Amino acid sequence: TAVTLAEKFGRSVDVAVSLSTRVRFRELVAAKKWDEAIKILHGVSADFPFIERLFITDPGATLQADVPAISGVRGVNFASRDWFRGVSRNWQPYVSPVYTRAAAPQLNVFAVAVPVKSTNGQVVGILVLQIRIEGLLQWVAGLKLGNNAFIYIVDSHGQLAFHSRHGVQKEIINLSETPVVQKLLHDKQGVDIRFDAAEQEESIIAYATVPNFGWGVVAQQPASSSMGLAARDTQLRQLLMGYGLILLLGAIMSILTLRIASANQSAESDRRSQADLERRVTARTGELQAANHELEAFSYSVSHDLRAPLRAIDGFSQAVIEDYSDRLDEQAKDYLSRVRAATQRMGQLIDDMLALARVARAELRCDAIDLSALVADVLVELQKSEPTRQVDCHIEPGLVASGDARLLRLALVNLLGNAWKYTTHQPHPCIEFGALRNGKGATDYFVRDNGAGFDMAYAGKLFGAFQ
Repeated sequence: TAVTLAEKFGRSVDVAVSLSTRVRFRELVAAKKWDEAIKILHGVSADFPFIERLFITDPGATLQADVPAISGVRGVNFASRDWFRGVSRNWQPYVSPVYTRAAAPQLNVFAVAVPVKSTNGQVVGILVLQIRIEGLLQWVAGLKLGNNAFIYIVDSHGQLAFHSRHGVQKEIINLSETPVVQKLLHDKQGVDIRFDAAEQEESIIAYATVPNFGWGVVAQQPASSSMGLAARDTQLRQLLMGYGLILLLGAIMSILTLRIASANQSAESDRRSQADLERRVTARTGELQAANHELEAFSYSVSHDLRAPLRAIDGFSQAVIEDYSDRLDEQAKDYLSRVRAATQRMGQLIDDMLALARVARAELRCDAIDLSALVADVLVELQKSEPTRQVDCHIEPGLVASGDARLLRLALVNLLGNAWKYTTHQPHPCIEFGALRNGKGATDYFVRDNGAGFDMAYAGKLFGAFQ
């Protein structure tokens, strides 16, 4: 549940970042054309039903425009809200704790706040998505749990966000002083057996943090309902009876009996472990086969359904240029040439996506790889593509690592290709490949160039496909 919740939060953050980085939207916010900027986002709630409301503020948290619009809130400053303190701390995307929103109807929500930055990196506004708790967490109520078990979710301040028995609480309850929530707030996870004062009984309590977001998940079951603990108690009673018999039979019989009991227990444990392992392997194999079938179907759809209209666009554009050239002015010809170039680029993107899908399904084969030689080969190919271009390339010799040669080549083609491409406008382009020894005894390999670079705020998202 914690991992799934992290994925849902991550998708919400990705949606917010995608909206805030639209070129036209950033330009309008930078120009303080709030009404025009909010019009771009009018269809967001229809595309993402879990988003209850969204609004734009200036960098000081004063609300300037909202969807759906609510009277009386424009011009109100929300600097006291946790979402503003969180996003303004280092101007990175932030997921807030649960709170009751001020606008009617007063619902329990949490906010995803992301900075809106101009082309020069200056923060010109804040985009806030209000997400209704029911919309994101209702699926938790449908989880199949054991006898009398329940599950609940707390936010990064230890407040109760959702409870499988009661749903979303009307009043936000603070559980930060309870022992298990204290552990979650200190980024701990595990399983305890302890007396729960709220339930007035001994309980098994499992808890885990939501990675990267500070929230936590707790699953709890009365100890009396646990089949595992009941079996433990039964075994303890049997052992006590066995000890009584052992005392009567003497020292020699006791040793023999204990050895037999130990062997039986070990065999039963091995049998159960083997059966459980086979069950999990079978289930996982089925999931992988289904995923592969879905990927193959998607690849087929991309290759046959998407390429056909692209070929039609490219072909008819070429036909217009060739057959009606005398009727078109230079601007019209330029437009058609751009259409052809865009369709060909789209075709290349489809080919790259299919190639990556094929690579992802391939089995890893690790060998000793001469990375220095591999980098040299890739740079030779890039030089052949632009024989007249002069690029200063430095490769540290003798770098060898263990890995899959095919996958490493694909990663290096992308990295070095980007370096080659984005140093085009440099008067003295330079590309370097080398290694650094970090403080943990491992080696970090790097590709470095003096080109355009990228926003380090998104460095963690650029190469996810290769991780």
